[in-house]
Amino acid sequence: MKFLYALMMLLLTDTVALPQNADSLLIRKIFDQALTSRNAYDHLEQLCTQAPGRLFGSPNSLLALDLMKAAFEQMGADTIYLQPFHTPAWKCDSSSVYLINAGKQLSLHADALGPSPSTPAGGIEAEVIEVQSLDELETLGRKAIEGKIVFFNRKWDPTFIRTFEGYGDAVDQRAHGPEKAAAYGAIAAVVRSVTNSQDHFPHTGSTRFAGKKIPALAISTLDADLLSATLSNSPKARLRLNVASEDLPDILTYNLIAERKGREKPEEIIVLGSHIDTWFNTAGAHDDGAGVVMTSDVLRIFSALHIPNKRSLRIVVYMDEELYQSGGRAYLEAVKAKGEKHYLALESDGGAFTPRMFTVDASPEIVEKIARFQPFVGPYGIETIKAGWGGVDIGPLKTIQVPLMSYGTDSQRYFDLHHSANDSFDKINLRELQLGIGCISSVIYLIDKYGYE
Repeated sequence: MKFLYALMMLLLTDTVALPQNADSLLIRKIFDQALTSRNAYDHLEQLCTQAPGRLFGSPNSLLALDLMKAAFEQMGADTIYLQPFHTPAWKCDSSSVYLINAGKQLSLHADALGPSPSTPAGGIEAEVIEVQSLDELETLGRKAIEGKIVFFNRKWDPTFIRTFEGYGDAVDQRAHGPEKAAAYGAIAAVVRSVTNSQDHFPHTGSTRFAGKKIPALAISTLDADLLSATLSNSPKARLRLNVASEDLPDILTYNLIAERKGREKPEEIIVLGSHIDTWFNTAGAHDDGAGVVMTSDVLRIFSALHIPNKRSLRIVVYMDEELYQSGGRAYLEAVKAKGEKHYLALESDGGAFTPRMFTVDASPEIVEKIARFQPFVGPYGIETIKAGWGGVDIGPLKTIQVPLMSYGTDSQRYFDLHHSANDSFDKINLRELQLGIGCISSVIYLIDKYGYE
C-alpha cells in the first residue's frame, strides 16, 4: 500500500512538474502580456468605429489600411509596406424590399448580395415563388418561374453541432440560387439570410453569376418567415425591389504587410493572415477585424518579451476576402515572383470568441508534429490541434506546398453576427480577444522554435 501511495505521488509530481519548463514559463508570460494589454482591443475599436463598411474599393477600406499601418509602427515591426494589386470590384449604394399585399406596403429588412446588379429605375415589382432548394427550380420549370421573383427560404438546419457545417449546408441558396433562378427566367431573387438567429438583421454575402445576372438580396430571418406566411395566405402577394449598385471593372487596392525579421533563418517566412475588408453593411468586428488585430498583436508580444524569433514573422492584412478573394491570389503571385520561401501560414478568420482549436492543412506527418504542441496551450482553452481547414486568404499558398493553419474559436454565436450590422464592436469580449492573441502567439512561438520537421 505504501509502495502504491509513493508511486502515485511520484506520478502526480511528474505530471505537475512536466509543464513547468522554460517553454511553459515563457508561454505563461505571453498570456500575461496578452491578458494585461488593451492594445488590440483599442485598435479594433478604431477599425470598427472609424472605418466600418470597408468593402474593398471603398474609401473606408483605404482608411482601414492607414489605421493598421499606424498601429504596426508601434508594434516593433522591422518593415511595413503596402502590396498593390488590381482587381474588379463592386459597390452598393442602397437596396430595399417591400412586401405588397391587400393594398398595403411593408418594408422588409434587406441588403443586396454582392455583386448584384442594379434594378431598373423605379425598381422591380413582381409575384413571388417560394422554393426550398436549388433542385426545386428544376422541378417547377421555366413556366412557373419566368417573370417572377424567386424566394429561397430553406432554413438553417439547427441539428448541426458545428456551426460552420450548418453554414456550409445552407449557403448554397445564397451562393448559387440567384444564378440558377436567372437560368429559369426569374427577374430577381430574394434569399433567406444564412444564419440560425431569428432577428431583423439581413446577412449579406457573395453570390456567383456565370451567365445572366439578376438583382439579388438577402432578407432577415424574421422577414423571411413573414413573407412565407403571407404567401401561404395570399399567393398573389408581390415584392418590389430596389438595388443601386455598380460593377467597378478595375481598381487599385492593397494588402498591408508588416515583418519582424528572423535571427537565424530570416529567409523562412511564417505568415499570420487575416482580412481587413468587410461587407458594406457592417463594422466587421468579428469578421474579420478581430483576426486583423489578433494576428497583428503577435508582433507586439514578441517585441515586448524580446522573443528572438528564428524565422521571419510576416503579418499579412489581406484585402478582398469577401467577394473575389483577389488579395490572396495577388499575394501568391508576389511570393512566386520574388522566389520567397514560406515555412507556414496561419489564418484567423473565425471571430474572437473563446479559444477552442487549431486546424492544420498539411501532410499527416506535419499535422502530427504540430499537434504535439497542444499540451502547452491546452490550459488556455485549445482543446485540440488536428487536421482540417487552412483559410481562404492563405489558401492559394497551398499550391506551393505551404502548410496552412487556422485558429478556431467557439463558433456558436459567430453566424448570429456574420455579414450583418449586428457584427459591431460591442459584440467583442475583451478577455476572449486577449486569449486568442495568447494562443496564436504561443503556437507561433513553438513552431518557430522547434519547427515541424
